[in-house]
Amino acid sequence: MKVLASVTVACVLAAAAGAAGAASAQSARVSFGDLDLSTISGADAFDARVDTAARKVCRGARRTGSAITDREACRVAVQTEALASLPSIARADYASARRTLDL
Repeated sequence: MKVLASVTVACVLAAAAGAAGAASAQSARVSFGDLDLSTISGADAFDARVDTAARKVCRGARRTGSAITDREACRVAVQTEALASLPSIARADYASARRTLDL
């Protein structure tokens, strides 16, 4: 039996709603159960899925209390949350694959 594993990532965005502004949360699901995160190709595929989710979640990202876009900070937050949401064994596999690139 194959178990579908996924993480849900969210980013709190400041939405420009009048002068006051309001916070809204966007989320996306990133599956990884079909990937071998201990390999470079598996880690690359996971990164691509996180990037796709970040584009969706960060589409309207704005700096708090500002009309200035802050997609890059949102994207980094989504990546950080996606990695932190991985089960510890999957996170260790991912880190192992990424360390191989540093050698």
